[in-house]
Amino acid sequence: MRKPVTGSHSGTGWWLVQRFSAVVLLLSGLILWLGYLQVPTLDYATLSALLQAGSIRLLVWLLVASLSLHAWVGLRDVLMDYVKPVSLRLALNLLVTLVLLLCTVWTTAILWGAHG
Repeated sequence: MRKPVTGSHSGTGWWLVQRFSAVVLLLSGLILWLGYLQVPTLDYATLSALLQAGSIRLLVWLLVASLSLHAWVGLRDVLMDYVKPVSLRLALNLLVTLVLLLCTVWTTAILWGAHG
């Protein structure tokens, strides 16, 4: 009997990763939202000045990286549950992984490329 291809390290580990990323999303989003409430007007100059602070850049990056990781785990689970042909599932998983990785790399380039 053949074991179905579901991906390695499935189960509790990825469940914990998704819950941890959700907590990071909540906390960083809340901190950024509370900071937004303190800014009278948010235009390009204000946003650029805010992003000069390394702590704000790191917080924004953590938000985006956690969102990518959270989305990857969720989409991986959806693909494993609903896409039955293994080759299609693996191709879609690769596509999702590449898109989310590129978004995180792009965010890194935006946050540190223009300021650092």
